[in-house]
Amino acid sequence: MEIEPRLKEQNFGRYESTPRDGAEFHEAKKDMASRFGTGESMLHLAQRIYNLIDDIKAGDKEVILVAHNGIARMVESYFTEMTNEEFSSCGIKNCEVKRYDF
Repeated sequence: MEIEPRLKEQNFGRYESTPRDGAEFHEAKKDMASRFGTGESMLHLAQRIYNLIDDIKAGDKEVILVAHNGIARMVESYFTEMTNEEFSSCGIKNCEVKRYDF
């Protein structure tokens, strides 16, 4: 097991410690460049996660990533074409396992 710092949760700025299922937050997630005031933009998160996945792809190991829903959403977007609406709506169930192949 290795701790991967790029899998840390996204900083949602003004939305930290607020419900993630509200309409306002759902709309805010569609603004990929916004840092939500003082947080991390979806673009920054995508860079961090996509770089991690590219590093995994370049290697020769099978890897299991364990992370929260926001990270899982970004991983899904790496492998799946989706609109901003689909991105802001997608998620993973608690303890759900998904497999991706390169």
